Amino acid sequence: MIDRPMPSERAQLTGRERRLLERNVPLFYAFRFLREAQIWIPVWIVFLIVDRGFSLTQVGVAEACFLLGLVVLEVPTGAVADRYGRSTSLALGAGALIASMLVFAFSTSFPILLVSFLMWSVAVTLMSGADLALLYDTLKALGREEEYEKLAGRGEALLWAGAALGVLIGAPVAGAVSTQFTIFVGAGTMVAVVAVTIAMTEAPRLGGSGERPSYWAGARQAVRVAWQQPAVRTAIVYTAALGAGLGATGYLIQPFLLDKGLDIDFTFSALQLPGLVAAIVGASVAYRLVARSGPVAVLATLPVVGVGAYVALALVDHLGALPFLVLVMLARSTIEPIASGYVNRRVPSDQRATILSMQSLALGLLLAPFSAGVGVIFDELGPGWAFALAGIALGGLALVAGPLWVRAHRRERLRPGGVTVEPVAPSVVAPSLPPRPGDPSG
Repeated sequence: MIDRPMPSERAQLTGRERRLLERNVPLFYAFRFLREAQIWIPVWIVFLIVDRGFSLTQVGVAEACFLLGLVVLEVPTGAVADRYGRSTSLALGAGALIASMLVFAFSTSFPILLVSFLMWSVAVTLMSGADLALLYDTLKALGREEEYEKLAGRGEALLWAGAALGVLIGAPVAGAVSTQFTIFVGAGTMVAVVAVTIAMTEAPRLGGSGERPSYWAGARQAVRVAWQQPAVRTAIVYTAALGAGLGATGYLIQPFLLDKGLDIDFTFSALQLPGLVAAIVGASVAYRLVARSGPVAVLATLPVVGVGAYVALALVDHLGALPFLVLVMLARSTIEPIASGYVNRRVPSDQRATILSMQSLALGLLLAPFSAGVGVIFDELGPGWAFALAGIALGGLALVAGPLWVRAHRRERLRPGGVTVEPVAPSVVAPSLPPRPGDPSG
């Protein structure tokens, strides 16, 4: 049994400290919005395929390398956030993302493309989970941790709103200037993100020992904490399975539109917008769904919705299938604010960012082969077969991992004197997924 702080344990804050911590919430919103307000998002595949001459198979392989980079780096970089500070990790990640975008803009060969994607994985893993951990620690220090799902959901919605803004104007700008120009604009936007992270205030750590272990000791301790709680370790696997199944086709919307003969103009941008709007809705209502129905009902419904959408996408070979891609994005965005809170309430503050990074690690392990696979199949057999593969993968993963998590979750609730879950609004519990190049997800 792992000891947990009593609900009454709060940080003793001065008025100035409280104001600085309260400022973290709007800064968290700004970080999430600006990080994804990138006008290259709707044309990055076009840049690689049309302007640079890469095949979709090469793009899929590069993305698989990016995801494997996540696997290698997620826990070590999560430990950076736990050891040296969440805001420090966010600032380092934003700076690394600027560098990776500039290398990406000058990718003229496959090796250079791989370098840019691997640099991207360093940037993403430094940021992954650190912003959510900082938000939760901030709210806990302020005595407002019951607001976590609501505020994390707003942050997720702003992430997708930023992406929606970038998508709306990206293709017209690319058509007027160039696709490469949109990448330079994105690098400039990330400079503002660095400024936001520097302005954040590190929250006090509650519920830990008060001492920060060494880097590797902290990482080992986080793995041990997660492994000792069946509900946590199976939740990590199951939510990663959902994320992999629903996210494997995340970069196919632009090839899908090109396959249907669309030009790079406002219409090309506008047709990508409904998916992002749906993602905003999904992230915004996730905590309400869990509050009403509980985590088991919501997370069990998502693979059913996803498989149904993939079946339709496999059978309908024209633009009329686009609403089903929107449905996939709706389901995918709902996962983010549900799973991170679920894990947050079951682990100590000192290991929170590292364990959240373990969710991204598990997702990368599952997503890498599927992302490469759907790219190859799209090139060789067409979009219908690519979506069919994604549906089969989602259904199979959910059937294997879902029952394991449900059993562990129910045993935790029934076991007297077991793991203490921190106080939360009735039935509200919540997962975290990593972003990928040109694809917002957390």
